[in-house]
Amino acid sequence: MYYYIRLLKNTPLEAVIQEPFKMVFTITTDLTEKFYESPCKLRCQTVVRTPSTAPGATADDTIMTVMPQGLSQGYSLDYDPKIGYCSVDLRMAPCMTIYDECQIVLSLDPAPYTSNNGKTLIAPPEYEILPAWSLPIHLKPAPLNFSKRTKHRKVNKKYLIDTRQDLVERYFKLPPHMTGVHGPGRSLLVREDANEGFMARHIWDSGVFMTKYLMLADSWLSKYMKEQGKKASLEVSMADMSVSESTEAGSTESSTGAPTSSIPARLPTKRVCLELGAGTGLVGIAVAAAFPELSVLSTDLDEALALMQQNVDANKALLPKNNMHVGFLDWAEKDRQVEPVELLLLADVVYNDLSHEFLLQTVLDYSDERTKVLLGYKFRHEAEQQFFEQAKDHFEIELVHEQDTMQLFILTRKPVSA
Repeated sequence: MYYYIRLLKNTPLEAVIQEPFKMVFTITTDLTEKFYESPCKLRCQTVVRTPSTAPGATADDTIMTVMPQGLSQGYSLDYDPKIGYCSVDLRMAPCMTIYDECQIVLSLDPAPYTSNNGKTLIAPPEYEILPAWSLPIHLKPAPLNFSKRTKHRKVNKKYLIDTRQDLVERYFKLPPHMTGVHGPGRSLLVREDANEGFMARHIWDSGVFMTKYLMLADSWLSKYMKEQGKKASLEVSMADMSVSESTEAGSTESSTGAPTSSIPARLPTKRVCLELGAGTGLVGIAVAAAFPELSVLSTDLDEALALMQQNVDANKALLPKNNMHVGFLDWAEKDRQVEPVELLLLADVVYNDLSHEFLLQTVLDYSDERTKVLLGYKFRHEAEQQFFEQAKDHFEIELVHEQDTMQLFILTRKPVSA
């Protein structure tokens, strides 16, 4: 299980240096059905991005720097579970005038849990708490007539656009073996809706669970991809050998007089990975970044597609082969004319028992005996088990990884009886 810092009242699009703006946050589960139950301290920090000067750096390469003095009132905030939320007035400090924009980052403050000698002072949280990053805030200098007397005056609407941003950012560090490809310090960035009502545009626990696991060098998917790569190389080598032996044994001539082989060389096939109910696209982006040989298509209904495309665009540095695409797919659509894919990704898709029939049919439509279905699951209620009972009629189901209340299953189609 994960907990998420959620911004109930988000940061503004623009902020004037030393002009106050309000931010309200809480800590909840992915479906906001439960608040974090223990008091804790959070860090509220400003982060700025500056162009990277490293050799070979492009215009998209930036360096993130935490500004310890970026906020006038300090960075430590208290979360009280008895209240359920925290409301705070923030002001950008004068030192921020040299920057065009910044981001506000809320994260768990590790200071209360460790001391200088590394000993634990207080038991750390039982569950991981994911930080929240605001979207970039455009900074504007204070008006020229600013004075100490007016330091705590109300927000001057002339200098502050009080329109709230409805998105927050989450960052996921790449595992060590991927930094050799994408460079050190890289993270996967995903934006999600800050409002509680748009659950299709939220990050859910199984998505985080699958993302962190599938990118690892020893994950089930990593082993599968290596095994399939070896098989493909062997098949191509054998095909080339067969072509060579056939040509040496005696070739034929075409109508144009050119020699032709009786055994054509094997052409590489496109390896397609389809994600169903992708939401923010987190899992699909992670798989596309970790396995560039796959062509990943993440799908959902219309309400999720714009945000999903934003997330794909935000991670273009991790997707140099442009192997990640976004598409519309309604599970209730009938009479689909489709081809089976190599991999199907599903994360937290069985919570709604009313959609089980449509979901299962969609999985059947896009799979055959060679397809591997990766299903990330977190138990929420008994009705979800109906999907697994129905799936057993068509699939072999294998548990390959679990963490806390979350599990990853691999589903493989049973042979169709004649």
